[in-house]
Amino acid sequence: MKQILPRYSIINCQLINFLVVLLVLVVFVGCKKKNSDNNLIAEFSFTYIDDNNVSFENQSSGEYYSLTWDFGNGTTETTTDKKKVYTIYYPTEGDYEVSLKLTGYTGGSQTAKKNVSIATSDLVVSFTAEIDAENPNYVNLKNTTQGEFDSFKWLYRDQEVENEAEIQAYFPLAGNYEIELQVIKNSYTFSDKQNVTIAQDDPNFNGLIWSDEFDYTGLPDPAKWNMETGGDGWGNDELQYYTDTENNAYVDNGVLTITARKESVGGRDYTSARITTQNKFDFKYGRIEARIKLPYGQGMWPAFWMLGKNFNTVGWPACGEVDIMELVGGAGNDNTVYATLHWDNDGEPASYGQSYSLPSGIFADGYHVFSVEWNNQKIVGYVDDIQYYEIDITPAQLSEFHQNFFVILNMAVGGDWPGPPDGTTEFPQTMKVDYVRVYQYD
Repeated sequence: MKQILPRYSIINCQLINFLVVLLVLVVFVGCKKKNSDNNLIAEFSFTYIDDNNVSFENQSSGEYYSLTWDFGNGTTETTTDKKKVYTIYYPTEGDYEVSLKLTGYTGGSQTAKKNVSIATSDLVVSFTAEIDAENPNYVNLKNTTQGEFDSFKWLYRDQEVENEAEIQAYFPLAGNYEIELQVIKNSYTFSDKQNVTIAQDDPNFNGLIWSDEFDYTGLPDPAKWNMETGGDGWGNDELQYYTDTENNAYVDNGVLTITARKESVGGRDYTSARITTQNKFDFKYGRIEARIKLPYGQGMWPAFWMLGKNFNTVGWPACGEVDIMELVGGAGNDNTVYATLHWDNDGEPASYGQSYSLPSGIFADGYHVFSVEWNNQKIVGYVDDIQYYEIDITPAQLSEFHQNFFVILNMAVGGDWPGPPDGTTEFPQTMKVDYVRVYQYD
């Protein structure tokens, strides 16, 4: 009698045969790939284009997925483009080990290494630092770097000064200080450092008499600052409502952040903050400085300034006003700040001001130090210790500037000068203050 196998047995046999064939194929393909990885040969060539530029070309063989280049000068790249040719810049002399690593389809790899020798330096970073003979608390800095570069900046005493070939750096206190010059070329940063010793404190410098380092958390310290509120335009047709909440002024991680928001409060479409030291701290003569990272955009109007202590009794402009820093935001304006003095000239408002523009970038890119030095002869303004204005305050009409002033930090939105925000303005915007310091002179 002929035996007939059950249908499910036939199906099982077919499934087993299929799995056996699949396993054979997997083993075959895997062996082929493994063998492919074993056949990798990493190889590259290089050619000196000139004394400091070298061209590299892949000449590897076999089947592989990716290449990882390490050019020995901090430049690396992983790519699947096997035909890409690289031109690499080596600005300084020395021997550089270059490697090319191939990665196969199953994880195998091969690496080739060669040495590139650069005999000459195309870029020699250097500068001079000479203590001023007449003012031993000032150091004259001059960039003497040899070779071509894209940009540079000075770093000293919490300052960053960009693209100024010669500057005068101020060190009010005795001590040892490190000065660094950073030079950038082709996205690489090279630097030189020197130490200078300041032998004595500035004889006209009594030291720090008031500051807020913002080394706490929460609202601005009420022992030092008043938080003014309201949305009446503040004499300039401004559009914001100033609040006294952490939503608009908050201290954390050593920084005061004043935030302007697009939101409706008190009949206004924007909120922000304005803080003052009125009736808590005021002074006459000295140096006042703040390290600030500014906002940007059409309609933004941050300020660091002072009003005369007698503001409530004589009004403006008879009280006098010293605008240490104002920025009027918007396209083409975010790289420029203004300093202005206002006073009463025989019953008529009078003013004097100057502006300072960054050589590159905008003030929202990083922190900058804004300051004035003030004595009974003149008021001098600085950005990052670069002097950009000076006014003689000895004439009788400028008597306002021989009295005590209090300090103000605020960020307005809109107003007569900047105009309103528009469709390009992004919110929220922030004004970040690292510190405010006041030093007293004899």
